[in-house]
Amino acid sequence: MVAKVEGVKVTLRQLRYFRAVVEHGTFRQAAESVSISQPALSLQIKELEGRLGCLLERDSRRVVLTLLGREIYHQALRVLDEALLLETIGRRYSDTSLRVVVGMVSTLAPYLLGGVLERLQSVEPRIELDPREATGQALVADLAAGRLDAAIVSLPVGLLQLPERELFEDRFLLAARPERIAAFKLAFDGNPHPPDLAHADLGPLLTLDWGHCLGEQIRGACAAWRLEDERCGVGSLATLSKYVESGAGLTLLPETAALGECSHAPGLALLRFTEPEPSRRIGLVHRVASHGQHWIELLAGAVTGAGEELVRRARATVRNDARADAA
Repeated sequence: MVAKVEGVKVTLRQLRYFRAVVEHGTFRQAAESVSISQPALSLQIKELEGRLGCLLERDSRRVVLTLLGREIYHQALRVLDEALLLETIGRRYSDTSLRVVVGMVSTLAPYLLGGVLERLQSVEPRIELDPREATGQALVADLAAGRLDAAIVSLPVGLLQLPERELFEDRFLLAARPERIAAFKLAFDGNPHPPDLAHADLGPLLTLDWGHCLGEQIRGACAAWRLEDERCGVGSLATLSKYVESGAGLTLLPETAALGECSHAPGLALLRFTEPEPSRRIGLVHRVASHGQHWIELLAGAVTGAGEELVRRARATVRNDARADAA
């Protein structure tokens, strides 16, 4: 039990160091992440515990939050979030221009970002977007840590400190060489259900590498697929599409990416599933401190408009009764 020290103030620096220790699990990694020495960080944490009580249980490998530590940690996140807002509010609103750092999941950004930027050019106040592209898991971590103002990811995220709003539905299409698509249509008299893929024996299921939420969603939609016939390892939809175009197997592509990838991989063909079609839910996630701010509404509207346009084009091109050809 750490004795409380009266008269010592809790500082934002101490809270930032405390957050780093919790996020990284060790004092060494936490010190490296905030660019100070480990003894200096340990001293700051000791002073914080002297004021508030025992926050961390230490062993030779990792630190673990105490019950008090968990409560203090959640409050510290709120305090740091508000402090970050105060530090950046002047910069953001200078010259009637608003600069926001927005993360976008890497399986969506190449197809959506241009449309979002185009729509933001006509809004007031003017929003200058500073985009970041990464996996959904990395974006959520950066958002919670204050390195992003908002993120466009697949929902749900499920964190109380990160409000989320669904913007549009992005359905999945079967993508493969034309001969494989033709065989599917012949085998299932039209459009298949996702579970049908596991019984078609028309090639392995190709997905993105572990860590990409879209890869998990593809595997979830094809849950009955034989595990020995699943292959993952590529890191982008562009590479995955080329892999499928070569005849190595088949995959599922989201509507937002399907037409763009077919333009780069013209040997691909697309086929819709029967209803209910598998899909992912795309949404906007931000921190509690940004709730109610006007730029959130402007960004949400731009993303929704750009996403729905991509989806509308895909649905007009690839219909359930159309030929299995994206061209």
